[in-house]
Amino acid sequence: MVILNLAGLFCVGFSVGILMAISGNADAARNVDQFMWFNILVLFSWTFIAFFAFKFSVTKFITKNK
Repeated sequence: MVILNLAGLFCVGFSVGILMAISGNADAARNVDQFMWFNILVLFSWTFIAFFAFKFSVTKFITKNK
């Protein structure tokens, strides 16, 4: 479950970095962790990612599929 959370957060950061590089804000990408919108995006996406990581883990390892 931890690896799924880390992979999901990596994908969020990677996609934000790609979008900032495409839009021409490559210099601002170095300080993106200080922006409030990025922190809010990470918090909301982490909640979403953690829910589905938990759901996947429970389905895969705890409940038996028929």
